[in-house]
Amino acid sequence: MYNNNSLSMWLKYLEKIDKTIIFNLNELKSIAKKLNLLNFKEFIFTVAGTNGKGTTCAMLETLLLKSGYKVGLYTSPHLISYLERVRINGSILNEEQHISSFKYIELVRCSTVLSYFEFITLAALMLFKQYSLDVIILEVGLGGRLDATNIIDSDLSIITNIGIDHTYILGKNRFSIAREKSGIFRKNKISVIGEKNIPDSMNQIAKEKKTILKKINKDWSWNKKNNHWNFIHSNIELHGLPLTHIPLSNTAIALSALYYAGFKITEEVVRKSISTVNLPGRFQIISTFPYIIVDVAHNPHASLYLFKKINNLNLTGKIYALVGFLKDKDITGIINPFKNTINYWYAAPLQTNRTATIEQLKKFLPSDNTLVLNSIYESYKIIRISLKKQDAILIFGSFLTVSEFISAKNIEDNVNISKI
Repeated sequence: MYNNNSLSMWLKYLEKIDKTIIFNLNELKSIAKKLNLLNFKEFIFTVAGTNGKGTTCAMLETLLLKSGYKVGLYTSPHLISYLERVRINGSILNEEQHISSFKYIELVRCSTVLSYFEFITLAALMLFKQYSLDVIILEVGLGGRLDATNIIDSDLSIITNIGIDHTYILGKNRFSIAREKSGIFRKNKISVIGEKNIPDSMNQIAKEKKTILKKINKDWSWNKKNNHWNFIHSNIELHGLPLTHIPLSNTAIALSALYYAGFKITEEVVRKSISTVNLPGRFQIISTFPYIIVDVAHNPHASLYLFKKINNLNLTGKIYALVGFLKDKDITGIINPFKNTINYWYAAPLQTNRTATIEQLKKFLPSDNTLVLNSIYESYKIIRISLKKQDAILIFGSFLTVSEFISAKNIEDNVNISKI
């Protein structure tokens, strides 16, 4: 049995024993049952979707906390520190608390092999058990049906949208991906759906499981009007709401879920709180002269949204893209929206064995205006040599791309990256 008092060593250990292919959740449920982690008295939200899960969870958490509820949040992946993945009432826990839960799970699992995500999901659930909470928010890691979070029966599930991603596990089309995400549906429970074009597979599974779907533009809706927006719901209508830093679509789906769940969220709380939610790495503007923008967009759906946001800035100078990708991603689909917008591409492999290699980066990126270097930080230093105040750097392609950029030490400019 592994036993260590260093969080970094524990995480390295979990990566080493990780099983990468998960066929069912039976073994995980068996261990969770031994740990008494299958039944919670708290109200459970489970949030799935191709994009927007993190911002939807953040909005749920903020509105619940501002309304006086005690909230536990489990989200992934982290941007800088593993500690970001679990929050209790808006605060992260210390390393010792995480290590303690790791040790206990390691003792109970015996010879059962768990994936990295299965192990840390059990750890998060153990941490929640140590607090008196009203609500637990679980962000699905990948898909839904076979995700570790799906061992818990949620009281209300959310699916933000259905895009093409993780095709090697979820399937190569929206029909298959929707079927996998619909695995979080529960009998006679509500599932709030933010996807406007629902594949038939989702309706089929909802019918089989007797899940109550609450669909956008049918049961609830939102619309933007200049510098404000409106939210229409069967339980409430809110007009003239302030704009938010996160996508309005994710704000609206969080609001819809809270009202369907029956939580007492006053109009005053909504109006005062929604514009305060701002998740790092999501169209985060670090600097404006020149523009330095980081975004964790890592699939075509997210990349297209990022492209539209960039266009709205009406930039006048050159645009430099600083990118890194995982090798199993649709790199062509991610860069396509920007092919006529980016003036210069700079790329580098990421610090993971899942990275797209230098050779792969050269293959996918435009050959006439691309420079591939050894690291994200090295690429940034080269860009700065030519950068003018009216120019912009756009850093995207993966959570790791943004993480490596933000975590870089001794960056020789006036941007205080360490305090982002």
